[in-house]
Amino acid sequence: MVLSPVIGKLANKRVVLASASPRRQEILTNAGLRFEVVPSWFKETLEKSFFAAPYEYAVETAKQKALEVAKRMHLKHLRTPDVVIGADTIVTIEKQILEKPVDKEDAYNMLSRLSGKEHSVFTGVAIVHCSSKDNQLETEVTDFYEETKVKFAELSEELLWEYIHSGEPM
Repeated sequence: MVLSPVIGKLANKRVVLASASPRRQEILTNAGLRFEVVPSWFKETLEKSFFAAPYEYAVETAKQKALEVAKRMHLKHLRTPDVVIGADTIVTIEKQILEKPVDKEDAYNMLSRLSGKEHSVFTGVAIVHCSSKDNQLETEVTDFYEETKVKFAELSEELLWEYIHSGEPM
């Protein structure tokens, strides 16, 4: 596996995933990474209009999630993690950022808007390398993003609601 040398270097490190997402946990587990889960308390309230491109918003949100966990663990748990991984995924259509739907009606509106159209899914990832010097947290951030273009088929009313009721878009 391509990641084997990297995973080997992290074997004795305290790696933290700043997310409760089962999908993100599955990805890291499948990569062979040992990690603990500490969900971020970062409030996702960044002003989207401040960012020139949607991926910048996703990357900054991921970075803030990871930094919040790193700072909280350093202060409250008195054990600084070695690496904190944060991620954020957004959908964009017609230059508008769509985030996780807040309820079933929001999910319906969002999916209806995407039906039959192409949109982009951006995932921003931030890897925060942490150390403690004189009891002060020091961080170095590496970040990147991935864009996936998705074209939805025309979705029938019945299929939309079936998908929403599955809980998957929530």
